[in-house]
Amino acid sequence: MPDFQALAGFDQGLYLILLLLTLLPALRIGSLVFRPAGYAMAKSARWNLLWVGTALLVALAQWGTTWMLYESFGWMYIKDKLLGFLPLIFLPAVVTAFVTVPRLWRLATHGPIVTPFAITSDNTRTSGEMEKIRRHKATAPEMIVPVYTFALGAILAAILQFFIPAVTLQWDLLLIFWGCLIAGSSAFWIWQSWQQQRFGHSGTLTRSGFVIRFLRGVFVLLLLSGGSLTWFSQAMHASRLPDQMSMAPVHGQHSPAFSGPSVSVTELTGPRTGVPDRQFTLTAQKTMRKLPSGKTIEAWTYNGQYPGPELRMKQGELVEVVLKNKDIDAGVTLHWHGLNVPNAEDGVAGATQDAVLPGETHVYRFVAEQTGTYWYHSHQQSAVQVKKGLLGALIIEPATTPNPAPSPQLDLALVHHMLGSGERITLSGITGRTTKTAAPGTSVRLRLINADSFPATFRLQGASFQVAAIDGNDVHEPNLIANQQLLLAAGGRYDVIFTMPDHPVFLSPSKTDNDNGLLLSPHGSGDAPAPLPDLPYFDPASYGSPLSLPFTLQTAYDRDFQLVFDVQFGFYNGRLDGLWTINGRVFPNTPMLHVKEGDLVKMTFVNRSFMDHPMHLHGHHMLVLSQNGKPTTGSPWWTDTLNVAPGETYIVAFRADNPGLWMDHCHNLSHAALGMSMHLVYEGISSPFLIGSQTRNQPE
Repeated sequence: MPDFQALAGFDQGLYLILLLLTLLPALRIGSLVFRPAGYAMAKSARWNLLWVGTALLVALAQWGTTWMLYESFGWMYIKDKLLGFLPLIFLPAVVTAFVTVPRLWRLATHGPIVTPFAITSDNTRTSGEMEKIRRHKATAPEMIVPVYTFALGAILAAILQFFIPAVTLQWDLLLIFWGCLIAGSSAFWIWQSWQQQRFGHSGTLTRSGFVIRFLRGVFVLLLLSGGSLTWFSQAMHASRLPDQMSMAPVHGQHSPAFSGPSVSVTELTGPRTGVPDRQFTLTAQKTMRKLPSGKTIEAWTYNGQYPGPELRMKQGELVEVVLKNKDIDAGVTLHWHGLNVPNAEDGVAGATQDAVLPGETHVYRFVAEQTGTYWYHSHQQSAVQVKKGLLGALIIEPATTPNPAPSPQLDLALVHHMLGSGERITLSGITGRTTKTAAPGTSVRLRLINADSFPATFRLQGASFQVAAIDGNDVHEPNLIANQQLLLAAGGRYDVIFTMPDHPVFLSPSKTDNDNGLLLSPHGSGDAPAPLPDLPYFDPASYGSPLSLPFTLQTAYDRDFQLVFDVQFGFYNGRLDGLWTINGRVFPNTPMLHVKEGDLVKMTFVNRSFMDHPMHLHGHHMLVLSQNGKPTTGSPWWTDTLNVAPGETYIVAFRADNPGLWMDHCHNLSHAALGMSMHLVYEGISSPFLIGSQTRNQPE
């Protein structure tokens, strides 16, 4: 299978090349009539023929890449191209090929005219009857207008490709673009017919002087610039987010009408009474921290620690966490990443609570019903706050210990994160190599947590191992594997277990770097195994042994959502940027996914963009049913954060069994900050909280 990023990038490059190659003849072909009849006109016609022919070949190449995308990745990867972009190019290209090219060919191969001609001092050319005929042909609308329309189609298609890639979800816009093409073509025909009447029948050819042509060009340029600036200004203004808005209103697609009593998210709490089994206090505060590069920065931390304190508890315990904000001006929250807590405890500013401002306190209470590896972080401007250090590990151990318990045991939570831009990755706040002693025979569990915004690649060498859990969910009968890279989604977790051998074992957050990572050694010293090249990647879709599933690809689902990820240029909140869109939209216009309690919900993720999108659904775990059209075959793959790489298509499903208003967003938090987030809302759920610049809660 070809590399999606390379093929899609080449395809996009063809739009730009075609744009250039169609503009060149479009800007030149109209001046054919001003060439002296004979060799000069034939030479100019040959140049135009060259540019037009090359443009047609590039258009043909676009159809080839479209076919390759279809064959390799499926219909959804060419739908908008085939129905939206390419017809704007194809129809003018066909007319150009069968109408313009033959006429240009005849002009380009015609011999010199015997009748002499002269150029007068007032810039006037005269010729005989044959020259009139030649000039009449050089101004023919049927030869020139297809070239103009071909260029206009290439411009419109490039605009769609780079600014509105999901155009088939906006048919009104597509109709506008077709209207522009038809109107433009008609205007070109009228203009060129007038030009033919003006120049094509005259025995005397007078061309406007340089000054007039220059002023005309300046006028056209000013007209285009003014129109562009007006559009940019309106688009920038329209993109600004409201000063305040609710995350709960119906917006986007998939929005059926609901009626009945409303329940506020504030009522969907954990137990409000009872003595907690575990109680933690986390204070958000600014802390000066020295980075590996030697720079000292202001980190934002919980309890002055980076990462924040590791929270450990047991399944079934009532947990109380008191959040205090000492001096983080923007306000903070606590989100329990991967934990299916009651909605009011989810910690999303503006959806389930107000951000906690300096001097304020908020109390979270929930029962730890799951087991496994999770983490917590602030969900107020999380792209900034997580980057600055407001995060930590959360571990839920089984209520009872297996009998007999493996002994001795080494259980380590390792948080993968980069504090500051351009710095080295840290494992639990430490850069460089960390060495720990582990006696041979020790049962080791490494809880890998990717708290960064990009996929992490872990390499474990020196021992065979098992991936015992994915995102806190146990894997059924995990295979013993070795020398495989572990690609971990941003926000995702793997539990890796092995028995310590009598030689060093090395875990690195890098494919090749042996200077950064964890070295386990029987004697507290030793060398890390040399990196092995080209290790295969661990495949969760085929790992472990299958079990009966609560739902499959053949199940009749109550709700079925198709979510297509693209990248386009545009404005977001007044700033021009590359936008990561869901179904062609950014928040707050992304789909609102409406469900009823008890619904079986299927979602299809299609990534047509050039970056990974780790999709994180709050409050639920998704069962992965298929990857790139192939059903999963291993242990049931339950996840809360699914990395959808460029060119990948996943089908997942879950049961709607946790009422509330839940975020579903890309956990590359910089993407979420540019609007790549949506919400899952249950029937009858409302929220009193607001987000916006005039509230204490800021959009992601």
